[in-house]
This record gives sequence, structure tokens and C-alpha cells, in this order.
Amino acid sequence: MIAATEWGWNAWAWLVIPLAIYGLTSLTLFALGSTDETNPLKFFFGQIGDSLQRFTGYPGWSMAGVLSGLIMLLVVVIGFYWDVAWHIDNGRDDELFTPSHVMILVGLGGLIYAAGIAVLFASLEKANTALKFGFLHVPWSAVLLTALGIGGVVAFPLDAMWHDAYGVDVTLWSPPHIQLVISGSLGTIALWLMLAEARPWAEPTLLGRFINVLTAGTVLVGMSTLQGEFDYGVPQFQVLYLPVLIMIAAGFTLLAVRRALGPWGAVKVVGIYLVLRAFLAFSIGGVLNHTVPHFPLYLGSALVVEAAFAWLGTRRPLRLALVTGALVGTVGLITELGWVTLWGFSTSARLPAALALKIAILGPIAAIAAALVGTAFGGAVAKARERIPAAALAAAGVAIVGTLAFPLPRDVGPVTATVRLVQIGSMADVDVTLDPPDAARTATAFAVSAWQGGSETVQADLKQVAMGRYVASRPVPVTGSWKTMVSLQRGDEVMAVPVYLPADPEIGAPEVPAVPERTERFVRNTTILLREVKEGPAGAAVAAYSGLAVVAAVYIGLIALTARRVPPFSAPPDPPDRLSSPPAWAAPAPA
Repeated sequence: MIAATEWGWNAWAWLVIPLAIYGLTSLTLFALGSTDETNPLKFFFGQIGDSLQRFTGYPGWSMAGVLSGLIMLLVVVIGFYWDVAWHIDNGRDDELFTPSHVMILVGLGGLIYAAGIAVLFASLEKANTALKFGFLHVPWSAVLLTALGIGGVVAFPLDAMWHDAYGVDVTLWSPPHIQLVISGSLGTIALWLMLAEARPWAEPTLLGRFINVLTAGTVLVGMSTLQGEFDYGVPQFQVLYLPVLIMIAAGFTLLAVRRALGPWGAVKVVGIYLVLRAFLAFSIGGVLNHTVPHFPLYLGSALVVEAAFAWLGTRRPLRLALVTGALVGTVGLITELGWVTLWGFSTSARLPAALALKIAILGPIAAIAAALVGTAFGGAVAKARERIPAAALAAAGVAIVGTLAFPLPRDVGPVTATVRLVQIGSMADVDVTLDPPDAARTATAFAVSAWQGGSETVQADLKQVAMGRYVASRPVPVTGSWKTMVSLQRGDEVMAVPVYLPADPEIGAPEVPAVPERTERFVRNTTILLREVKEGPAGAAVAAYSGLAVVAAVYIGLIALTARRVPPFSAPPDPPDRLSSPPAWAAPAPA
């Protein structure tokens, strides 16, 4: 483990540099602006607002809020993927305020700041926002962004309470972690809505149009964050979750952006997404020397969406969503499964007939349901405003919840493994014999995994050499701080047996030594993956999950409300040359 005092300047630079770029950019915009204001406050922000409006074509309040939010989300996403990789490679941390933790906290708090910046600029510009409270002019998107920022920041003390009750877990999918992740992820949608809310008073330049596409591209990044444990190859849930999550992200985002951005919108957004995810993979796996986060491609799904829109048009959104969602859930799904197999998210992944059937059923359902919601959302920020029937959206919501609930069970089957090791130094060849011998015949994942050894995870597929006997495809580490186990998934059974586990005095866990031969019954995989977890009060878990459901419902309601408040396209008067005069998007002055 690494103590906070061991973090050098190069680690903290990941936080300092984006904030420094933000500050320098603000000063540059100030220097390039032009306003006749004499009030120091109005002069400073008027200079920046004038530059933003001239360079991007968007009102200063909108672009100031969006650019502030984007830099904060960049800090969040780097901190998030770094933190997940750090825990996978190193285990628990001794200090709370590590660089990655601070980046997540600062970035999520920065969403509140970005909302405040939008309100400040809108108030100084007297922007024609729907909400006005005296001097304050408040965009609906700023309300949404504030709620997401508060929810994300509140998740930190909730996470400390969860750890006190149940131990220091290192899973992505605990209630406080999910609240933290979705707060940042949905922040991308809030920023995109902030641009849409200002659209009637915007005449976007080339730079403004690029920022619009860039912001839409971050939505796809945000919709992919809950795939994190699969990205790093140490999933604690059924393999079935990965295609379901990919289909939900693809169906929602690609339909929304194609409807809102027009021809080639889906492909443009996937291009932005791939650049951002490649940057994260290089930063985490290359510069920071952690396990490389894999990511879905979405390109096949984007091409399917573009073809469907060209074929069907946009006049009948219900038909468009159903047909395009079905194509994403079949053709797009096949391309994603091919990509996952080609890149090797996990060498343990298998596709027996039972899993293929479940994917073939759940994948299209998830894609169609998400496509309905995405088409409706995209319609709120598109020129054409034909709506999806409310009954169809309600059914889509139920279907999405159902596809997410179906893979939740994690049972344990009556399987025993005899694990034999041939150790050479710190590495060992692994031989596994199962009882019953056909226990892995329908396995969806079967491998030897090693993690938390201070460098990237090690995955070794298990190859059958005789009935019931398997040999690892490569040696695996069995000394030091490494944790090594044999993992087996089949159906809803997600289980493992240990190969080697170090002693952990902090939690009172004994060593499981690497011995030449050991026979063990499989247990639930989290028994090994989450050794730190302890039994806690059942009521606290019920309250945590109930609270998470309430927070998610509030977020969804605020997003829907904000999307409905996006004004339609209109042709406002030409904007003035300087922000010192009442801007074209300003409310009429009182008589």
C-alpha cells in the first residue's frame, strides 16, 4: 500500500494541470474580450463572455458553464479510472486523500461550480432563462448540474458510513460508489442540455459546433462507466452484464445524438468517444503504469444507426426507435461481441449456447428499450419534435430495469476443485481438476486470475487436457501481495477457489499459502475478491439501496424536466457586438 506522503508532484500534476489550463484559458478569454462595462465584476466576466460568444456563437453563460463542466468532468474521469486501476493493482489505500480520490471529489464539486458560473454569467447578461429569482437568472440545466454535483459529493461521506458498517470494499458497484459514478456520468447529459437550452439564441461557429459534438461524445463515455469492472478484467458479476450494459449505452446515446445532431452525428460522437477512451487507456495503462482499461467500440452500432436513419427518416420516431434499436441489438451487438473477443477483455470469457441464448434475448430488449428513451431524449434537443408515446417510454423503463435485474443473482454450485501447483520462484504453473468432471462444460468464464500485486492483472485461461482436468495457459504469480484464484462462472453461478492469498493482519485474514496440491469447494467469488467485507446490519444495506433508488429517480426526473424545458429552435435578432449592451438573448428590460 502507498501512503499519501509517498505521492510525488507528478501524481498531483494530474489534478493541477487541468485546473491550470482552465485558469490560463479564462485569462486569455478575458484579454481577448471587448466590453464597455465599468463595474469591475461586470467588466471581468463581460470580457470573457464576449470572447466566448464571438468564438463559439453560443451565449456566454452557456459556453462558460459547459467548458467549466467539461474540465471538471475530465478531472473526474481520470481520477475515477485511475482509482479503480489503483485498487485493482494495489488493494486498499492507507489514506483518504490520495490524488485520485481528491480528483473525483474536486471534479464532482466542480459541477456545482460550473452550474454557479452559468448562473453568474446568465444573471450578468440578463439571459432569458425560464427561472428568475430577483437578480439571479437560472437555467434549468444549471439546476440539474447542481443536483448531480451535490449527489456526487454527498456520496463520499455515505461511502465512509458504508465502510464503517461493512468494511473497506474495493468493488465499483456498492451503493455509494454507484451514486458517485452516475452523478458524474449524468453530468455529461446536463452539460449537453445546457448547450441545447441556449440554442435559440446561438449562431454556432465551427468551434461552437465542435464543442457541441465533443459534449455529446462525453455522454457516451459517461454511459459506459458502469462497465468498469469488466473493462479491467476483474468482474464480480455475471459476464452477461457486459453486453447488456453496452446495448443500453449504445441504444440510448447513439439514437439521441443522431436525432439531435443530424446525419453522421452518431459516427462523430463515437469518434470523440474513441479518442477520449484511448487517451484514458494510454494515461492509466501507459503513463501511470496500471492495468489498461479496455472499452467497447460502438462503431458497428453507430453505422447501423446511421443506415437506419437514412432508410427510415425521422418523421415517425416510434417506428424509428423500434427498428433501429432492434438493429443495434442484433447487428451492433454482434460487432461488439467480436471486438470484446478480439481485444480480449478477459481471456476467461466463453460463449456457450445457454449464454448466447440469454444475450440474444436480453441484448435486443435492452437496445430497443434504450433506443426508445434515447430517441425521446434526442427529440427534446432536435429541430423536429415528434414525441414518443408515454406508454412506450414507461414500458422501455420497465424493460431496462428488467434487463439489469436479470443478471444480478450470484449463486454457488456444488463444485470442488483440486488445484496443483508447480512453483518456480514467484510464479507457478496451475493444474485444476474439477469434481464433477463436467462442471465447466457450460462455463461462461473459467480462468486463473491474479491481481493486487502492484502491477497489471494477470489472466490465464484454463485449457482442457483431459475430462475434468485443465491447465493454465501461462504461469501466474503466487507470492508477495498477489491474490490469485480460480474463477468459474456458469449461468447465475459466480464462484471461485483460492490459489494463493497473502495474510492481511489489518482485517484478521490468514494467509492461504501456495501449496503443491489443495482441494477446495468453490465459494462465491466475492468471498475472495472482497476479503475486507464484513457482516453488517441488514437495515443499513436496505436504507442504502433504497436511498440510491430515490437518488436515481430524482436524477431521471430532473433530466426529463430539463429536457422538456429546452426551448424550440427560433430565429432571434442579431446579437450585439458587445456584451455591455443588452444581448439578444437577454430578457426585455422593465418599462
